[in-house]
Amino acid sequence: MSEQHILDADPKRVANFLRERDWIDADSHVTAVTRAGEGNMNLVLRVSLVGGTADSVILKQARPWVEKFPEIEAPVERMEVETAFYRLAAREPALVRRMPQLLAADPEQHAALFEDLGEARDYTACYGSRVITRDEAAALLDWLGHLHALEVDAAQWPELANRSMRALNRIHIFDLPLDPDTGPDADEFCPGLGRIAQTLRADTALARRMQELAAEYERDGSTLLQGDYYPGSWLETAQGPAIIDPEFGHLGAAEFDLGVFQAHLHFTGSAIDTLNGYAPTGSFDTRLSDAFAGAELIRRLLGVAQLPIAADLAQRERWLELGRELVLS
Repeated sequence: MSEQHILDADPKRVANFLRERDWIDADSHVTAVTRAGEGNMNLVLRVSLVGGTADSVILKQARPWVEKFPEIEAPVERMEVETAFYRLAAREPALVRRMPQLLAADPEQHAALFEDLGEARDYTACYGSRVITRDEAAALLDWLGHLHALEVDAAQWPELANRSMRALNRIHIFDLPLDPDTGPDADEFCPGLGRIAQTLRADTALARRMQELAAEYERDGSTLLQGDYYPGSWLETAQGPAIIDPEFGHLGAAEFDLGVFQAHLHFTGSAIDTLNGYAPTGSFDTRLSDAFAGAELIRRLLGVAQLPIAADLAQRERWLELGRELVLS
């Protein structure tokens, strides 16, 4: 395997990278390269073009670290998971119409080229004054229902085991937030939160149940998950929400996607029935999805991956109490 060429936003390097792979028309010229969104996990670049059939494209590369937290190592194979996800989703029109098109991929460079949906914002404004409407929630759940209904032969898609990313996620969802020794200092997130975190980190029943959920999360399943179904993975477009960034996608339990979705409805203050618009296939355990929702509430308040919320200590404590209740339900 060839050495990975680590990309950055240098227009000349990006132009050479694209041209070497015939990813842009011969008549196209790169006029600008800018960061497209925050890019929590990956380097995400908007490449502006002139002279070809496209005005711009999105170039993504999985570098050997978490983009938002460069001190955290992350498996570069996540880009192969993402491209496999897009290829599978391309089989279902209801999924395609809410996703950008995958245009090209280079597994050796852990890079991929995507359709540019334009200057679309993600839905993280919902942690403030922006409200998720019932129509938007229904569209998001309808998309998720179609995703979970896909029939996937795991033997033909080994990338979608995605065990290395699940191992990373397991640490940050189920382990670190409640670890009394290595968990983050919660007072840095909100003064006074450390005292509440200390109480939760001493709760042996909660810790035991979180580890049971971690094992459930890491268990292989037959349902294709988006794996990180929250407002940062949704784009606001004129046609309604679009879904991106499935690098945590894997074959597992549908309840995990629904639990994450449910948790962020709580964070955004959206009083919407979690399952409204979602049609589960086969058996579906609402208690398990509730428990995953509780784990997501706790990890977003006490873990590394913080949200842009301005809630006071009392509100955070209420969310943590709810999280504990859901986990132990």
